[in-house]
Amino acid sequence: MPPRNKPFHNSFSVAPRASNFAYALEQAPESPSHRSPHKLWHSNDGEDVPCHVEKFILDPAPEQELVHETPALYTSDEEQAVLKKFDRRLVLFIALLYMLGFLDRSNIGNAKVAGLLDDLSLNSSQYEWILRSFYITYLLFEWMPVLYAVLSPSTYIASCVAAWGLIASLQALATSYASLCVLRALLGISEAAFSPGVPVFLAFFYKRDELAYRIGLFISAAPLATSFAGSLAWVITKLGQRSPIAPWRMLFLVEGFPSVIISVFAFYSIPNNPGAARFLSKRERRVAEIRLRREKPKDQQESGRRSFQWEEIWATVKDPKCYLTALMFCSCNVAFSSLPVFLPTIINDMGYSTLRSQALSAPPYLVAFITVVMTAYYSDKYKDRSLFICFHALLAAGGYAMITLAGALKANSLWRYGGLYPAASGFFSAVTLLITWTINNQDSDAKRGTGVAILNLIGQLGPFIGTALYPESDKPYYVPGMAICTVFMLAVAALSLWLRKIMQYQNRARDRRYTTLKGTGGNDGSNGEDGELFGQERRFTYIL
Repeated sequence: MPPRNKPFHNSFSVAPRASNFAYALEQAPESPSHRSPHKLWHSNDGEDVPCHVEKFILDPAPEQELVHETPALYTSDEEQAVLKKFDRRLVLFIALLYMLGFLDRSNIGNAKVAGLLDDLSLNSSQYEWILRSFYITYLLFEWMPVLYAVLSPSTYIASCVAAWGLIASLQALATSYASLCVLRALLGISEAAFSPGVPVFLAFFYKRDELAYRIGLFISAAPLATSFAGSLAWVITKLGQRSPIAPWRMLFLVEGFPSVIISVFAFYSIPNNPGAARFLSKRERRVAEIRLRREKPKDQQESGRRSFQWEEIWATVKDPKCYLTALMFCSCNVAFSSLPVFLPTIINDMGYSTLRSQALSAPPYLVAFITVVMTAYYSDKYKDRSLFICFHALLAAGGYAMITLAGALKANSLWRYGGLYPAASGFFSAVTLLITWTINNQDSDAKRGTGVAILNLIGQLGPFIGTALYPESDKPYYVPGMAICTVFMLAVAALSLWLRKIMQYQNRARDRRYTTLKGTGGNDGSNGEDGELFGQERRFTYIL
């Protein structure tokens, strides 16, 4: 055996010489298939010798701790440095893209207040169909998140961004109901290709218990975009009153075209995988790949490629849990899709002027932005999804109930406006965690992509309900629409607790069966019928 140093703390295993450690780190195999995942390999007179270790000293400084991952080692400081770079250079950039997309999707509500209906001679029914045209194509192309697992993400994402930027800008040239419907339908295709698959893409770079916060940063761009849309719409409307261009046309152009420019940066800035991130050093790219190996299925570890297997897709399609999360997502989307596009109108119908209603639509979403980020952070910290979803669903239901009662009683408009804050904070946070929960509880890229596709295929039925909740006949209180949103958010709370119970039962059942196998000296889960069940799943525990 190679010589070893004394352990520097009782809680740590013994450490090899620094020179042997450096050799092991550089020579760590790409695949764990032929070497034990719990051993470090040394060079001893030209021969590789295994040594069981858990934590080591990288240099003589005893306070520096190393984290053991399969099949190599890196320091906790190195891991944190990699995470911070991914957060700054990848997640925030993806959030910027989503913010631009959500801005282009939801600014039609501001355009309506700015004179769209009058200029194109549209009635309330036609406006609702313009909104539905977006969601019809968005729903039909919800299968596209699967492509993140098989195509080059940098090229794919850049193409999506350029497409929706161009289409959103062309809305400024619409001259009729038909032309605007077609453009909104095309916009739905381009955004369906991008937004639903982003959480799957982020899962290529983060562990399961790191994902909610990053998806929270991504989803929080939606309320931020909505608040920005309200402020920007106020400025554009103000300027448009003295311009030869109609304010709503200027709105589409100013908010749409920047996406075309940003798409060029997206092509060069977005890495296809952790090992291809240009903003990481060679050593950091190695750490970024190693730290995720326990997150990957065995076949993917051995091949080094993302897997795409029809058996996994079919297994996900047959999983009832996917449909429960999809039903919750559908219920959330009733509110998530409708309030942003109708909020300026709702505030305007409270008696405020057009300009003031644009400005007042921003604060509820700024509060929602802060709430989403904080919720995602603590959800990761406590490794819990369902209880946070339940709380925020009840919060949103309370906000909608407040708006409903205030409208039914014809109370002061401040009560209705105040209810918007918990409503927006609640459903944005619930949507964030539902997407994360779906990805967390699938153990391969193909399953994650399929799970998100099911989530969105069923979930995007919600907007068809949401976009019909606020007809002109219900103004100015919109009591039926607000009451319906209350019921749907209560349903989300109930379903989240039901799914939690199902996953608790399945976790306990898996633990009992695996303990029985080990106790009887049976199959260890590497092959055979029990191996099929436990080969991946025996070490995979559902996050509740």
